[in-house]
Amino acid sequence: MKTGKIRQQPRGVIVPVLTPFRQDKSIDFATLEKLIDWLCEKKTHALFPMGGSGEYQTLSTVERKKMIDTVLQVNGERRICFAGTGGKNPAETIELSEYAQSQGADGVGVVIPDFIAGHRNAIFAYFQTIDRAVSIPMMVYDPRGEGDYSLTPGLMRRMINELQNLAGIKYRTTNAENMGNMAREITAEINLLSGNEATFLQDLAVGAVGCVGGGANFYPDLMWQLQNRFEQGNFAEARRIQFQILEAIQVLNRVYWPLSGKIVLRELGIPFQFVTRVPGKKVSGENVSFIREYYRRLLKI
Repeated sequence: MKTGKIRQQPRGVIVPVLTPFRQDKSIDFATLEKLIDWLCEKKTHALFPMGGSGEYQTLSTVERKKMIDTVLQVNGERRICFAGTGGKNPAETIELSEYAQSQGADGVGVVIPDFIAGHRNAIFAYFQTIDRAVSIPMMVYDPRGEGDYSLTPGLMRRMINELQNLAGIKYRTTNAENMGNMAREITAEINLLSGNEATFLQDLAVGAVGCVGGGANFYPDLMWQLQNRFEQGNFAEARRIQFQILEAIQVLNRVYWPLSGKIVLRELGIPFQFVTRVPGKKVSGENVSFIREYYRRLLKI
């Protein structure tokens, strides 16, 4: 593996930052600043703006650049920051990745897109192009865990061997066999990150060193405690926390994501409007109230 330029490897609790919108669906940067300040006071290791939870696919290139600017400026050097730069086409991905590097991001996170051909050579070529365009660490994001638009251990081995800036992979799968095979192939050389806090403990058990999960926007300390107890060998307590997170996720599922997360953040005093750009099913007041009451107890608000 060519690792000479790797400065930061993502690990621990990594926050796929939610994007706040005003009622007119413009970005609410004042609320974003409050969220970043709050997250930097918690047990987080890294910020990941413009991941899927940030509704990046609904934002223009200009808006995404301003999101990157805001997060970097407010964060300062308190946490490492991997900017989500996967675009609508290869040109936008390169533009955003180069921009993130020029503005001082610690790395980029790039999702496997569905606009390329669904075969291994095409996926490799896409990430090779990005790798050649930047000189900061790159985190690959596989949100599917299987199928044509997913990574195999063999493809990851090729990427480790041939890409200069590969630092980690966010791998989201509920298939324990897939996660185990991926971990066996790569964890000696790059960081494996769970892409789902619902399976965080299982993923830690086979070699994951952190988690990129939407719940990190509002219960990062709980996720930190899970990893900390696991690393201390206190498996019974880690299991208890994992079960608590599973229950918390079930409660969130009463309302579509990421609106459910914005409801919780509002309870924490971060003034998110109940507005998303991604569409979702009609929300009942009963379900909103249930989420609010549950999270008041969980987070001791």
